[in-house]
Amino acid sequence: MADLKKDAPSAGGAALGANVAGREAAGQLDQYHSPRSPRKRLVVKAIGPDGQPFKETGQVAKVLLSLVKAGEAGITPLARETWSLRLSDHVRKLKNRRGLTIVTLWGKHDDGRHARYVLRSTVNIIEVNSD
Repeated sequence: MADLKKDAPSAGGAALGANVAGREAAGQLDQYHSPRSPRKRLVVKAIGPDGQPFKETGQVAKVLLSLVKAGEAGITPLARETWSLRLSDHVRKLKNRRGLTIVTLWGKHDDGRHARYVLRSTVNIIEVNSD
């Protein structure tokens, strides 16, 4: 009985996918997570207003592209898709990390107000790809 307890996984170990005796020998390895294909991440390379090249990735890169494309019209969280739930944070990152001038214009509506972000800095997009 002592031998069985020594080799048996704990309840926590079993829940986390520990190999049960015999499965490893049979080639049936349990995995805690199912295998996934790697996600593609948006990568944008650009030249900032100071003439220095920089790179942004992911959602921040998506916001940068939207700001450049929108021009003077700017972008709002309401006009964007669901990816813009953290739009204000992504704009803050572009301001602080890259020194971009992004103006926040406030619009009123029945339920309160919303922000419209307008890129005032000159940004030249060099390359857009997914890795």
